[in-house]
Amino acid sequence: MDKLLFKRILIGLLIIGIVSYIIYLFAGSNFSKAVETEETVNTEISDTIYTDAFIIRNEKYIENNVSGVLSFNVNNGDNVSVDQNIADIYQDENDAVARQKIDALTKQIKALKTLGESYYKDSISLDTANTQINNNIYSIKSSVISGDLNSAKTSTDDLLMSICERQMITGDAKNFKSKISELRAQRDKYEASSSESIGAITTPDAGYFVSEFDGFENSFDVSKLKKIDLDDLNSVKSIQPDGNVIGKVVSDPEWYIACKITSDESIMLSKILNEGSSINVLMSSASNKKIPASIYSINQHGKDKDGVLILSCDYMNNYIASARKEPVEIITSTYSGLKVSKRAIHEDYVKKEVKDSDGKSVEKKKNVQGVYVLHGSELIFKEISIVYSGSDYVICNPIPEDGVLFNGETIELYDQVVIKGDNLYDGKVIR
Repeated sequence: MDKLLFKRILIGLLIIGIVSYIIYLFAGSNFSKAVETEETVNTEISDTIYTDAFIIRNEKYIENNVSGVLSFNVNNGDNVSVDQNIADIYQDENDAVARQKIDALTKQIKALKTLGESYYKDSISLDTANTQINNNIYSIKSSVISGDLNSAKTSTDDLLMSICERQMITGDAKNFKSKISELRAQRDKYEASSSESIGAITTPDAGYFVSEFDGFENSFDVSKLKKIDLDDLNSVKSIQPDGNVIGKVVSDPEWYIACKITSDESIMLSKILNEGSSINVLMSSASNKKIPASIYSINQHGKDKDGVLILSCDYMNNYIASARKEPVEIITSTYSGLKVSKRAIHEDYVKKEVKDSDGKSVEKKKNVQGVYVLHGSELIFKEISIVYSGSDYVICNPIPEDGVLFNGETIELYDQVVIKGDNLYDGKVIR
């Protein structure tokens, strides 16, 4: 065979191989596009009212009539009892700072003594100590990001104790006698150079201590919330208190949200009120959690008029205790399930076996709404139970109550639901 003929044969084989590969790709592409599928995923959606809230609480001012420098003994948001000493008054700032350092040193001494005394009685593992250290570091980071400096300080103290405990476990520290002696010496020094307090401030009532006040504390009488209308809400003004106010006590754990709602929103909320259902509130500046709430009243001058919604809540933290005017999201209902495109919904027959009057098994069929699911290379038609319908998708319940589905079978998480295809039917094989 001459070289020219061999070269022509080789080129011919190469061309045939290229053409065959192109045909394979073209055919494969066509097959893959015989149907288009979308995977079912869990999703959640809520009916939400967006509005501005005015927070109403039972609040009492705390006054100070003694001149001097204050040193607080409680943190913002702490629970306090009646007549509790929440702050001491000192002659000057040096004495106040010294007292804070004395209290901090006393706390460290007590913690180290407790750690040393309890170590041999209830020793923990090195892994547990390391976990505690990591958790405290994470807590410090989270508190700093959220601006909760009081929690950050507490977590910092806990971190120092965790590190000391780890030192005991690893043998880096036998005890803390020398450290305790050093701290005592520092405390004695501050005590010798400072004077005692010249007065104290106590609380007028039990509740949550809040170090700020805004002048809205007495804007509304809690016993007359059902009389608040839009004019009242729109005209509320801050009135600064007389006297030397240094904070307040939120004396009731139950507090209220007053906000404007439209006439259409009032109809939906009235239905929830009549059913006795609870709702949730999102107040992002005060809490990253949904706050449970109940409808206290809907105040309107007519059913076709805008009105004022009053919600009652009993969840409290130091941010909520200080909040006043906040944008809120009122979540009236929540739907969860499997998200399915409306393009996937069809009607077809599903079957089930039943017993007839003679006790024999017979097959029954029913035309229902459902979707085609690609299982391997075969289409299976499954009935769906829709709990929410959006503009281009629905949310389906994967575990509906007995009797909702004809044969009890429906879609599952991660099913490949057909959203595009021609001549679809149950049992069709996709090649």
